[in-house]
Amino acid sequence: MRWRRAAAVCLAVGLLLPSALARTATTRPQTGKSDAWPDAWLADIAMDELKRFAATGELDALARRIEAVILARLACGPADKLDALTDLVYVLRACRYLPQAEKASGGKDLPKYLLDNPSVSRLLLRAIGDVKDPARSLAGMNELVAAEDQAVQAYPELAVAFATSTPWAYRKQPAPLSMLDSFRWYTKTKVAFRYNLKKMPFELSRYLADTRLSAAERQWAVGTYARTGNLAKAYFDLKYDYDHYRKGAPKKISQLPFTLPNLRKVGGVCIEQAYYAGEVCKALGVPAVVVIGKGSSGMGHAWMGALQVARGGRQAVWDCATGRYEAHQYFTGQVREPAGGKRILDSELMLVGAAAQLPLARREQADAATALAGLVQRAIRTGSAGDPDELKKMAELYNRRLAGQGGNKRFDAAAIGSARKIDVAVVEDLLDAAVRSNLAYRPAWEAIIALRKSGQMPVEHLDRFFDLLVTRTAKDYPDYSCVMVLRIVPTVKDAARREAVYRKSLGVYRSRPDLQGRILIAAGDDYKASDQPDKALAAYEQAAVRCADLAEVVLAASARAEAMLIGARRRDLAIKMYAKLYRKAKKRRSAFRSQTAHYQLGKRLADLLIDDGQDAAAQRIRREINN
Repeated sequence: MRWRRAAAVCLAVGLLLPSALARTATTRPQTGKSDAWPDAWLADIAMDELKRFAATGELDALARRIEAVILARLACGPADKLDALTDLVYVLRACRYLPQAEKASGGKDLPKYLLDNPSVSRLLLRAIGDVKDPARSLAGMNELVAAEDQAVQAYPELAVAFATSTPWAYRKQPAPLSMLDSFRWYTKTKVAFRYNLKKMPFELSRYLADTRLSAAERQWAVGTYARTGNLAKAYFDLKYDYDHYRKGAPKKISQLPFTLPNLRKVGGVCIEQAYYAGEVCKALGVPAVVVIGKGSSGMGHAWMGALQVARGGRQAVWDCATGRYEAHQYFTGQVREPAGGKRILDSELMLVGAAAQLPLARREQADAATALAGLVQRAIRTGSAGDPDELKKMAELYNRRLAGQGGNKRFDAAAIGSARKIDVAVVEDLLDAAVRSNLAYRPAWEAIIALRKSGQMPVEHLDRFFDLLVTRTAKDYPDYSCVMVLRIVPTVKDAARREAVYRKSLGVYRSRPDLQGRILIAAGDDYKASDQPDKALAAYEQAAVRCADLAEVVLAASARAEAMLIGARRRDLAIKMYAKLYRKAKKRRSAFRSQTAHYQLGKRLADLLIDDGQDAAAQRIRREINN
């Protein structure tokens, strides 16, 4: 019977996939030429026009003009030269948000301040793209500027983080600080903060700006932990409230004000431990998060992540291992992102540290290239084209203004070449430039996936991005790159190509059995959907064996294999499979042992043995997992 044959050979032969992604087309040429495109003049005149139009209140007209100039520039020049294009994106955003700043602040002071202080406004107008309510962020920045102008200029990244973050606490905090007073905690108090908050990028500072812990609790945290090395270890300073966990008794902290000293006194469960450690970290200037996860058994857990900055501030890494017990390694973690308030994977959080520590110019350029890709897509839908005359008009304006100021370094409009078509190829080139400027820039990868899902990007054009994803990105950010691969592969219609990608990915993540397991499950699902049950079963069982000690993966894979075997009336093979996995999984002695792979596999094995009439064998397994 083919089911028996599949079960017998699945571990011996694995997946018979091609060794590499087939290439059916040569790489397309890059947009335009990348050598010595003269852009500085374009940025200069665009900035001058921004000040002029801001004074007249005609920013909508300028925005339309700048969009036309951008399309012309992309049609006539290279997409990988981003200096001037980044400035043009800033001008576009200023046209959009300066009128909103006037409304949010009730006057022209904030718009003028932003125009006069580009070190603040360039950060703010980029960061606002992450929030749901730009008006709230602009009002927040106005409040900070009005009360603490000098501090805003000394701490521009931190100020932007506060203006674009929403606070969060697990429970209502007694005497919470206002946004302004919380900002002052980091800029006015004489605390020896662990990191240089003047230089910390806003993407990281947001994980400080989302706290409103009272001043008294912050002072207590400083007094208690100032000499502690690893602040994240405060997680373990809370006694675990076993009466609540095991007996369902009310939490001890529920009878007291929800403060850090009271938590230290009476303890709590994992969520209180994670909250407590996170607030201790933030009080001393260490960005931190509460991580929430749920395993395959449905049991939830909370641990915490803290930022670790090394190599003189040049490298930032999120350590999300504190409180993530060995028995809980299977949990997929989620954290709250402070700007939008949405939940993101902890693997996505890892990108925040990596990307934020890049030079500012590269961060800006990746953001600008991604924004421009969106602008080009809108132009394609509306039939807009890149007209070289728009560039020539700007060149004439630049030359006239330069002559009026006594300058003699004119821009020769003859350097503007012929235009190419504004199409999806331009979008692809911009996204390629974005990820090469900032490999960890998640919005660019999201845009690439959306482009493929919509069918706008031919599958053969995936090579340039896939090669980058599974070489450099997989090396530096394996968890996130694997997620991206598994989202991209289903967009490939040809089954042979999908097989090739899965096979190549297995080799890329050879040191990560958990990621290999997820890839094998995805491949099995693919085989099952395409009516290849033998291959599907082989993939599921291979995933289960590779990840026998990782409950999240092994339980998902074995459940799929079991369903196929039971459907074929081969309970005996399902029992053999679970027996093998049960013997392979490690038995762990822990208060949370019921969440381990060993326990869950044994429980399912015992259930199948009962169904098969093997009561004595089932009881033996149950005694083993409960002792």
